[in-house]
Amino acid sequence: GTLALVEGVLEAEGYETLKAASPAEALEILKERRADVILLDIQLRGLDSGLEFARRMKTNIATRATPIIAFTAYAERSSEAEVRAAGCDGFLKKPITAQMLADAVRKAVEKAG
Repeated sequence: GTLALVEGVLEAEGYETLKAASPAEALEILKERRADVILLDIQLRGLDSGLEFARRMKTNIATRATPIIAFTAYAERSSEAEVRAAGCDGFLKKPITAQMLADAVRKAVEKAG
């Protein structure tokens, strides 16, 4: 699945990955750990919860600066504008290639400095 691809690509690039099955789980992990970038599948348990998670991240001073890259299989269901309005820094449409993913993450991390 996509998660395995994401993990494999990022680990090959030298990143450490942590995965969460839900926005709630991600928020728990982020209390303990700082992320350099967050990859958000906005299909995850319904579109709204993914974008709601992004909004919460961007309104919290502790996590506001963390870049969020959203990806979705259903590009027609959610527009890039909607995703960016929720605070996401990048938007990838499936099928995602390893190269697309690696480039997006590298850019986001560099930009965040």
